[in-house]
Amino acid sequence: MTGRVTAIISAYYAEDYIQGRLENLVGQTEKVDIIAIAEKGSVEAGICARFPQVEIIQTADIPGVYEAWNIGIKASNTPYVTNANSDDRLAPNALKKMADILDKETTYGVVYPDVAIVEEIGGNPIGEYRWLEGGLDKLIKACFLGPMPMWRANLHKRFGYFDESYKSAGDYEFWMRLAAGGVKFYHVRGEPLGSYLKRDNSVEHREPLRSLWESNHARMKYREVANV
Repeated sequence: MTGRVTAIISAYYAEDYIQGRLENLVGQTEKVDIIAIAEKGSVEAGICARFPQVEIIQTADIPGVYEAWNIGIKASNTPYVTNANSDDRLAPNALKKMADILDKETTYGVVYPDVAIVEEIGGNPIGEYRWLEGGLDKLIKACFLGPMPMWRANLHKRFGYFDESYKSAGDYEFWMRLAAGGVKFYHVRGEPLGSYLKRDNSVEHREPLRSLWESNHARMKYREVANV
């Protein structure tokens, strides 16, 4: 199946979330190609195998999240791609809405929605992330694209892939790389299009000092370009 969008899942340490994540993607209004990268013989790989819509790429070991994303992106065959974190959930129309925007707004390379914050999947929101807008000058101060953006796959031919040396700030570095190259970001305003699970053992919270260091390291690469 090849549609407009490929969702890339890094299915590691995801036993508690992967079933619901796949159900959420299969239930999207937009018929989405799903590529899951999972460790060979793992529980997660077994769960993914229950879904005939899912292409599974099995690895001998556990790569970093950005290496897993790169594997999936290189295997995709759609004009748009999105990362599908195992503990995030999208509104049923989210992928269609973002793909429609990229179809229509051809000068934009990335689209990103506001998201609700939950403490348990399916629970009532405890808050929202309503993101900022702008280019590199704003982005270098804070990563405002959120956890569930969609972007044009052909951007990787121009700008390369996610930097696998990062553990948690590789997406932030990539967005700044795009912004430095003149790529524009489209912010979907209005109702949140997904929910973000707040938990202390997520990638960005597991090693907070490393995450802070990585973010600052990424900013330094583009500070001169941003002239800030």
